[in-house]
Parts: sequence; C-alpha cells; structure tokens
Amino acid sequence: MNPYATIALLGLVAIVQSTALSRADANGLYLQLMLLVVISWSLLRGSREGMVWGFIGGLALDLLSAGPVGLNAGLLTLAGYSAGWGEAKVFRANLALPAFIIGAITLGYALSQSMVLQALGHPIPWFEWFTHIILPTLVLNLVASPLVYRPLRWLSHHTGGEKLEWR
Repeated sequence: MNPYATIALLGLVAIVQSTALSRADANGLYLQLMLLVVISWSLLRGSREGMVWGFIGGLALDLLSAGPVGLNAGLLTLAGYSAGWGEAKVFRANLALPAFIIGAITLGYALSQSMVLQALGHPIPWFEWFTHIILPTLVLNLVASPLVYRPLRWLSHHTGGEKLEWR
C-alpha cells in the first residue's frame, strides 16, 4: 500500500479515536480503534506490515494525546508484530484464532500501558481498573473487530494483498 495513503489512513484513525471515540466513553471505556486496525492489518499482511502500521498509528496517537510520547508507538509496534503470527496458514485454519489474538493483545496492551503509567507516577486502582475498564473494553473490541476487519480485508485485497478466508 502507498506509504502516504497509509499515513493518511492511520492519521485519520488516530483523530477519530482521540476525538469522537474518546468523547463517547463511559468511565474511560472506549473502542480501541487503532489497536483493532493494527491487529487486523497484521492478520491480513503479516508481522512486518503490522509493525509499520503499529508504529505509525501509535506515533499518531502519541502526538494527539497528553501521555508519554512513544508509549503507544512502542506498544502498537509490538501488537502488530504479535498479531502477525496469526497471519497466513494458521489464521486460515482456525476461526477462533483471531478472537484469541484480539483478546490477548488487548489485555497485554492495556496491562503494559498501565504498568508504564504507574511507573511514571500515575496511580492505578488495579481491581477497579480491570473490572470496570479492561474487561468491558475487551468485550467491546471483540464485538467490534469484524466491523474493522472487513473494510481492511477489502483494502488489503484491492492494494495487492492476498484475500483471506475469515468472514
């Protein structure tokens, strides 16, 4: 895919997540759109492209947030790499694998982000945070993932990517 189009698309996703989706939250809960975009692209195109999308998308989120610059870029790069393991042969053979990958990466992303923030001096009420934020966000990401995956599958197919079987 054209690098300029990639940057524009991920910039738009970051703006939507940082503005519209952050305003639609309920007690800190909102759809992690960039995470779902990075995971979906990694499942479609593999770890290498997933890492690039994760870095660019994370950097865009970092520049639009008040958090530490580099936190989202680093974590989304790791997410893109990790999700790419499910690409190709394994992904086609198992329809439950995408849900497992989305769940595991959502949980790992949230835990890692919170541990870094706590290390930087932000107190985290772990039990409330886990039960009131992370678990509902995990469910929301799982429910929304097909809505994110389908347009990206179309985009991947129309930009030279291989069409995968998950519907």
